[in-house]
Amino acid sequence: MRMGRMARRMAALCLALLLLLPVGFVCAEEGTQPLLEVHQMALGIADGYLIRLGDVNILVDGGNANPMAPTDAVVNYLRAAGVNRLDAVIITHWHLDHCMCTLFGESDTVVYSPAERVPDSIFNGSVTVKIGPLVTGEHRQMHMGDVLIFGGMTITCIGPEKLKQGGGCNQDSLNFVMQYGSRRFLFTGDFAQSNCINQQYTELCAYVDVLKFPHHGIEPYEIGKKALRVVRPQYVLVPGVVNEHSIWNFADNIVVKFPKENVLSNADGHVVIQTDGGERFEVCVKVDPADFAPAE
Repeated sequence: MRMGRMARRMAALCLALLLLLPVGFVCAEEGTQPLLEVHQMALGIADGYLIRLGDVNILVDGGNANPMAPTDAVVNYLRAAGVNRLDAVIITHWHLDHCMCTLFGESDTVVYSPAERVPDSIFNGSVTVKIGPLVTGEHRQMHMGDVLIFGGMTITCIGPEKLKQGGGCNQDSLNFVMQYGSRRFLFTGDFAQSNCINQQYTELCAYVDVLKFPHHGIEPYEIGKKALRVVRPQYVLVPGVVNEHSIWNFADNIVVKFPKENVLSNADGHVVIQTDGGERFEVCVKVDPADFAPAE
């Protein structure tokens, strides 16, 4: 009898302690999704994006605004953000403002591009830069319809349908939709494949959360009005220093509505978007990449 009373007292004490815990404490870890990070590096008129999901690191482009005075801006950013290795590099096309700083990886890093092979060198009109063969990693050609899966993240290539110059011109830019949970990001390189957006991939591209605007926001804009009406982004990332109001006005005139402050360029410094694939969606501007380095 005395043992029964003691057991009841212990059960009551445990229940009281549980009631003092915050609501959801017991199951919080089970319902937490890893955060996806999309970093837009402020590189001047050059593209560089870090995509990170847990231990997966992907670099999209990684160029140099001035090939005659190359810098280590991309590599320095990656190291500051705590990136020690890259699982993949996606080069949208072989121009120096997109690919000059991409040789940062390991032997098993896969480098995707629209070309059949890595060019030996690239001439931009004033300087020739040696590119191939890759120092590290393996090159694979990416085609329209290819799907890459990294954990819970899916990358679907939506174009180009055909190459014009073997991956060496703006019109050959890879376009792809990155999807994580219910959130979607559309990357366009220097040229939005508007026909593919309007025809084969309308449903996938409709009402994306983020559009990476093509060709650094330089006019004339390399995205068709009809395609932009399909995409209807909530945020626009622009890798360059441009008149953000002009891009907003261009969209507003064709009845594509989003707040002016949702156009984010190099004027906003380094930009990081974080999402759990659901309701959580945070945009940080003028960031220090070191603040996003994983805790050791």
